[in-house]
Amino acid sequence: MFTLRALPPADGNVLLAAYHDGLRHHWSAGRRTIARLIAASGRSGWAASERRLLCDAVRAQGLSMRDRKGLHRLLNPGAFPTEANPLKNKQLFARHAAAAGLPVPDSFALEAIDIASWLHRQSIIIAKPSYCSKGQGVVRFERKGGRWEGAEGPIADDALRARLLALWAVGGVIQRCLATHDALADMSPGALPTLRVVTCLDEVGTPEACALALRLSAGGGRPVDNFNAGNLVLSVDADGHCGPVWRAGPDGAPIRCDRHPLTGAIISGRLVPDLDAAVALALRAHLAFRSGFTVIGWDVGLTPEGPVLVEGNWNPGTDIMQLVSGRGLADSRLGALYCHHLRHLPPQRWQAAGAIERDPRRA
Repeated sequence: MFTLRALPPADGNVLLAAYHDGLRHHWSAGRRTIARLIAASGRSGWAASERRLLCDAVRAQGLSMRDRKGLHRLLNPGAFPTEANPLKNKQLFARHAAAAGLPVPDSFALEAIDIASWLHRQSIIIAKPSYCSKGQGVVRFERKGGRWEGAEGPIADDALRARLLALWAVGGVIQRCLATHDALADMSPGALPTLRVVTCLDEVGTPEACALALRLSAGGGRPVDNFNAGNLVLSVDADGHCGPVWRAGPDGAPIRCDRHPLTGAIISGRLVPDLDAAVALALRAHLAFRSGFTVIGWDVGLTPEGPVLVEGNWNPGTDIMQLVSGRGLADSRLGALYCHHLRHLPPQRWQAAGAIERDPRRA
């Protein structure tokens, strides 16, 4: 995998100008030429899927998914190598969060217990590969009538143990499946709903919650709530109420659906439970993970026992945040903080950034 940084002929908003001007100022002529060729090849800016998802006004002030990675890599130097990145290495994340006293799902740890004993205490589990995103590879197993079943049907105990240990050996995590808060059960029937909280260090280095989005399962077979997996996303207003609900249509264009497509439950206007506690948890988490990370997208599970930290993302998606807010990132508090941090980056950080950078897993 690689990080690409492009230099287009013109910048559409103040955020892109702050990013690209920094590159132009600190890069050699050769590096600028490579970045211009990347832009000319169509490897930067808005993908066709984003053009369908976001209106012209949002994109005019927005940050594309293609451009965000190069920018986030500047702001989050702790991202690579991924083995040492606690926001990408899921086992490292679980250990770091637990050590910081943050509420996280009960997870299997080979050094603490054997897999058979751990499974004996569980009824539903989630297995996640490491170094993946957007819910890729996440599977659920449930104990039914004394036997385990997954998406493909029943699985023998020894086969399940072998599969889980193989996942663990390559950095994956195995966790107890968290229950959904009662107030959200009819709004997210297929998976745990999570509140995406984007936190960013402010002008004095204190974490600030700058953007919120509630993600809900549409009720499909996958145990994830990611928007790209066909699920729902919505804004949360200042009073904690659900805003308009969005789902991607067959052509990728957003469809508004204020009722849940499977249960028929009204969503817009409903109160999000434990919102203040969930945001406070994200802010605590950023304090624990702040070394090397200016901006983090947190996924906070909303459970009957209160908010639980599911994971953090060093390269949080910009598409759904801009969709639910109806504003481009440059026209937001988060965008203003991005500009602030870009203006204060040390020259060495800019100079070390390449037009084409490898994404190393190991140092």
